[in-house]
Amino acid sequence: MKTTTKQALITTGWFTILIAVIGGTLLWQRQVRQPKHPVNAITITSTNRVPTVLLLGHNVSQTNSRQLVAGLQQNDGSQSTIQIQVTKTGHVTFHGQLQPHDNRPYLQLNLPTGTATQQAHWMTTVLTTAKQQLAFKHYNLLAYGDGGLTATNYLAHTTAGLSPLNFVAIATPFNGTSRKQNNDTATAVHVTKQTTSLKRLISQRKSIHSAINVTLIAGNAKGIKHGDGVVPVQSALAGQAIFKNQVNRYQHRILHTWRASHARLFSSWRLANLIQDSIN
Repeated sequence: MKTTTKQALITTGWFTILIAVIGGTLLWQRQVRQPKHPVNAITITSTNRVPTVLLLGHNVSQTNSRQLVAGLQQNDGSQSTIQIQVTKTGHVTFHGQLQPHDNRPYLQLNLPTGTATQQAHWMTTVLTTAKQQLAFKHYNLLAYGDGGLTATNYLAHTTAGLSPLNFVAIATPFNGTSRKQNNDTATAVHVTKQTTSLKRLISQRKSIHSAINVTLIAGNAKGIKHGDGVVPVQSALAGQAIFKNQVNRYQHRILHTWRASHARLFSSWRLANLIQDSIN
């Protein structure tokens, strides 16, 4: 065998051994350094948890409520939704479970039918229990339709500690649904046309905690002269007589691309954006 050939074989042999040693070392390091259990992602603690409480009324289907929550999360689905049921005797039941990463979850309240005073009491019971069991201090309140009336009455009968940071009422008939009582403007309802319900809520306005931020959202559907086909604009914004100059911040918004069907409203990304702008 020639000298050059022998040197080439020796070199190749040493090179092969070197590669084997390096590969074995890397494999050993990977096995030694690899954790026995996967590292969990860093999560926001429950002390920073600020849920959005949904009071959507009995006429809103579960499908519609899921559409609304999906829109608010931009279809991300990263936050859990908990259903909270309360009986007339005050027994509270939670359906669902929060995860450690749920810093902005959704709590949907289901209240029995009853008087305004009873529902205010049930809301107090639910929120007191929820704050203890779900470990949060602050929350936002989002109401739709008649749920906005229930929520407003609750705000006038609760303490500062149980009041929300932000309150958003969507298509709430503060002054009823009568076309004779309301017009299609954002102006305040004249005292002679105020319903008994609106007058009662106005009389309680001084009891509402002043630190709340309030947003009222009305709809003005295309092709419909007055309001959204169900709630006149003026009625949806009549709550200004309750909240304006009483709370920290009052504002109202009119959604001009509102769909005449309230059932289709919950999939509106424009509505979701208005809500997010109000509570963030």
